[in-house]
Amino acid sequence: MQNLKFILIEIQDFFLMSYAALAGVPSAYRYRRETLDQMNYIGMGALLLVLVASLSVGLVLALEWGTRLERFGAKNLMGRIVSLSVIREIGPIVTGLMVAGRTGSKVAAELGTMKVTEQIDALKAFGTDPIKKLVVPRQVATVFMIVPLAIMADFIAVIGGYFMATLFLHTDSTIFWISALNNLEMKDLIIGLVKPLIFGYIIATVSCYFGIHTRGGAEGVGRSATRAVMYSSLSVLVCDFLVSKFIIAIL
Repeated sequence: MQNLKFILIEIQDFFLMSYAALAGVPSAYRYRRETLDQMNYIGMGALLLVLVASLSVGLVLALEWGTRLERFGAKNLMGRIVSLSVIREIGPIVTGLMVAGRTGSKVAAELGTMKVTEQIDALKAFGTDPIKKLVVPRQVATVFMIVPLAIMADFIAVIGGYFMATLFLHTDSTIFWISALNNLEMKDLIIGLVKPLIFGYIIATVSCYFGIHTRGGAEGVGRSATRAVMYSSLSVLVCDFLVSKFIIAIL
């Protein structure tokens, strides 16, 4: 019973912080220096990680499907499978998980350290809203930067699939691109863009929540960073299904 009460209180605190952060979005301009610093860290810092992961996934995707399609003489479907899989699912998920692992842990550890060293209490004492100064810039930066990261991840993954299909599986390049582009629909692009937006908001909000609610000194900071990565990654995977289901149902 005590555990259930604690969980309900945490859920309540999370939604209260989320609401306060959304209401404070206009303050991002006031704290634009912090927002730009976070955008630089998230975008440039995660770029190489996202690109390498996406390239690897694109190569493996084409290799696995190519060897199976070849048995049925259906290699002309390679481009379609790669492009749809990457744009709708793999690109957003890989980007979300990479950002959750890198940015989520950093945000939680940073805010957690500020919490245990009473810097957040000092901000409140000077009349500064820690949600507007610390949470909102990180939310805005993550949402803005994860979209171009996802687009680049899509591009690199498809290029990786293209090279695997043409150089190693001997698929005609023209057939690959015709199959890849002609079968894309508007809902595929919408899914590929909406998912990163939602993932970015979730990652930033979850990470900031665990950071601001850190307790227990240095051990608590490590625990908050771990929980931020774990719960934001899990949320990305759950929301991936929910967003796909919702958009497919309405389009």
